[in-house]
Amino acid sequence: MQDLHTKRTFNLILSLYFCIYFCLSTIAVNIDNLIATFGDIAQFGIGIVIICNLLAGTISMLLFGYYTEYLSKRLTRKRLFMITNLFWIIPYGLIGFSPNYGTFLTLIIIGALGNGAFLPIGFLIIGDLYKSEERGNKFGFMQFGLILGNGIGAILGGVLGWRLNFAVGSVIGLLALLGYLYFGEEPNQEFIDSEEKDNYQYKITYQDLVQLVKTKTVLGILLFVLCSGIAVAVLSNWAIFHLTLQLNSKSHAIFIYLIAGLGALPGAIMGGQLGDIFSKKLKVGRVYVSVVGMILGTLLLITFYSFPFILFGMFGYFFVFFSAGNRFAICSDLVIPKLKSTVNALNGIMINIGGIIGNVLISSLIHNNIGLISLSITLVIIIWLAGSVFWIFPYLYYDKERVSQEIVAINVPTIQI
Repeated sequence: MQDLHTKRTFNLILSLYFCIYFCLSTIAVNIDNLIATFGDIAQFGIGIVIICNLLAGTISMLLFGYYTEYLSKRLTRKRLFMITNLFWIIPYGLIGFSPNYGTFLTLIIIGALGNGAFLPIGFLIIGDLYKSEERGNKFGFMQFGLILGNGIGAILGGVLGWRLNFAVGSVIGLLALLGYLYFGEEPNQEFIDSEEKDNYQYKITYQDLVQLVKTKTVLGILLFVLCSGIAVAVLSNWAIFHLTLQLNSKSHAIFIYLIAGLGALPGAIMGGQLGDIFSKKLKVGRVYVSVVGMILGTLLLITFYSFPFILFGMFGYFFVFFSAGNRFAICSDLVIPKLKSTVNALNGIMINIGGIIGNVLISSLIHNNIGLISLSITLVIIIWLAGSVFWIFPYLYYDKERVSQEIVAINVPTIQI
């Protein structure tokens, strides 16, 4: 019975995560419709919406990452999780009734404050529900929910339009939250020992940050993630609009973009497998796999967004995601258990910061000339490629820092009798 309740709780959390990205993908496929509806905002206003969404989500992630334990003691994690989810379900349900741009932007910001809390609270609950050897599989399923939500949300968003699609995602999210209210399991805090709880805290303290930055390999990877965030956030929000202008067909653009994006899934898996193989032969094998994948992938993506041949896109996304599994594997070798979730949180924050930078850049370029969208897409992919230079840190320091970490791990103090 315990296993059934746990599985049901996880599935409901996964459903809520799916709904968040179902709603967020609506903007990407309706930029033209939003511009037509709110004519006074022009192109720059959409960029402000995306920037505010990322900024509010980052602030929320930091705040709830720090105060989740304190708030959980007062409300319980289940209640806190439900309250924060209402903060995106209700605004997203009301967005369809937005009479003007100001109302639309305000509801997006409120919703971002709610969904930004999902990572520190929702992932912490999952960490509490499952043993350490089961968590990797569950967190992997959460990423699948993110990708599936983006895909289905984009398809329906192109058909239903932004007003109705936000409403659909909100209603499904509300049903999932009601299911969580009646069937969701409250983690048994007495069952979770203090070491396990520390492993899945998403609190970022100054001391933890200093300790991570001193690890040069981790610093290099986080700087690379910042550059990738600039490109990924821009592509995820503007690529369909760009392809629509090129192909003169939104449905065709959505189809090509989604099929091309599917290349990321096998790319992340195979990249990790190649990293495992080459790391046994070369001390920096994961670095070589990641950098080669980035060079091949970004060159193919530049070609794809200039000449939308679907195989260029699929193989482009396939290669650029070689680094995904390898960078997490490298960090797990170098970071003490207590800081592993902190690295995960920083990874999300760096992606969001990169997204803010990227969308400020593209909004500035296309503000007076929408024709510069092609140049903007190419520019952010070049920034993504240039970010590969930060892999020089893992190349130079990974083996040394890994050996040092292994020495620390086995150097356990003993009591002399």
